[in-house]
Amino acid sequence: MELHRIAPRRAWLLGAAWGSTWLLAACAAPPPPAPAPAPAPASAPSRDAQLRALGFHATDEGWELSITGRLLFGSDSDALDAETQATAEQLGRQLALLDIARVRVEGHTDSTGGHAYNQALSLRRAQAVLRAMVAAGLRGAQMQAIGLGEAAPMGDNRTPEQRQQNRRVAIVLPAH
Repeated sequence: MELHRIAPRRAWLLGAAWGSTWLLAACAAPPPPAPAPAPAPASAPSRDAQLRALGFHATDEGWELSITGRLLFGSDSDALDAETQATAEQLGRQLALLDIARVRVEGHTDSTGGHAYNQALSLRRAQAVLRAMVAAGLRGAQMQAIGLGEAAPMGDNRTPEQRQQNRRVAIVLPAH
C-alpha cells in the first residue's frame, strides 16, 4: 500500500519537472519578430519646390517673384484692386507658412511722369503690397519696401501694354 502512495507522488514530481523544463525552454526562445515599420508618409515638398510653385525663381540674390500680370497697377495709381489685393494676401499667407526670414518688395512705374514723382509712386506701390501681405499673416520677417521708379522696365514703354507691364511690383527673398 505504501508503494501505491509513492507512485502518484513520483508521477506528479516528474510532471512538474517536465513542465518546468518546458517553461524554461519557452523563455529561452527568441522573441517573435517585430512588426514591419509602417511606410513613411510622403514627405512635404521642399521649401524651394514650394517657392517655385508660387512662381518664384532662383537668382544670384535669392528668390524673386516678378509679378507681371498678377500685381499690376493702373496708371498713376498705388491702389490695389480686388484681384491684386487677393494675390498679395495669398502670397503673404504662403510666405508666412514657409517661415521666410527676409522680404523685399520692389515697386516699379512706367516712364510717364517725372522721375521724382515715379520714384515716390513706385515706393507707395511697394508699400501697398507689403501692407496687404502683412495683414494676411506675414510677420516676423525683415521687410523692406523700395521704389525703383522707371529704372528697371520690363518693356520699352512704347505701347499701352508695355507700360502696363512696367506698373508692377517684384518680391525678392534675399538669401543674405
